[in-house]
Amino acid sequence: MSTEDQKPWYRQFWCWFVFAPLGVWVIAMIGTVIVLNGNMDDLVVDDYSQLGKTYIQERAAYDRADALGVGARVHVQRDSGRVTLALEGLDTPPENLKVKLVHPTIAKRDLGVELHRDQTGLYRGGTGSAIDNRRYVIIEPVDGSWRLRGELKARVGDLRLGGSDGDGGA
Repeated sequence: MSTEDQKPWYRQFWCWFVFAPLGVWVIAMIGTVIVLNGNMDDLVVDDYSQLGKTYIQERAAYDRADALGVGARVHVQRDSGRVTLALEGLDTPPENLKVKLVHPTIAKRDLGVELHRDQTGLYRGGTGSAIDNRRYVIIEPVDGSWRLRGELKARVGDLRLGGSDGDGGA
């Protein structure tokens, strides 16, 4: 017998040649599963029929805003999260408005605020936290009878929606 045959199994070259790549593969797959479960995509929808119905209802709200000629000028103080809004085009403006500042990809970063009309006719409110990056802005009355939307670019604080100059929603 040669000395090679007398080595224990774990000191044999072929043992490590066969099992080491398998061990690396198992560790890599466990790491992949952990990463995938920790970073689930927020944009995946299971119920497409419900999504379609919601889209139709939202489209009708945008169309009502266009028909009424509703417009808004929005000013956002990004560092403090304060939102000031001037509403245009309504004879009897609502007392409160809901504003959503939607992050384009991460639902956990969405912010919502209810704005209250003051004596000057401006709507004011705050999110309580800083507003970073790009956001989609959605404005609607509490009853949801109409809706405006637009995009607030990164590092920009002013936005015009709807009315004669804006794009009410698209």
